[in-house]
Amino acid sequence: MKSRATVEIPIKVLESIETLEELEDWLTANNPRVMRELREARAEDVSDQFRHWKPRHAPGPDHAK
Repeated sequence: MKSRATVEIPIKVLESIETLEELEDWLTANNPRVMRELREARAEDVSDQFRHWKPRHAPGPDHAK
């Protein structure tokens, strides 16, 4: 039985990737939880139920006068 912390990556995938970013993309696309959350967020966005993000930021140093 494999550990939950173990990720099996097919040899063909390892042979085909050229950058760490490509590996990260593959890992993300093959993570059921991440993909489920992305699909849910997209469904909320399409149905206009998505809560618009308002950035919170502190004024920059030039505003400290």
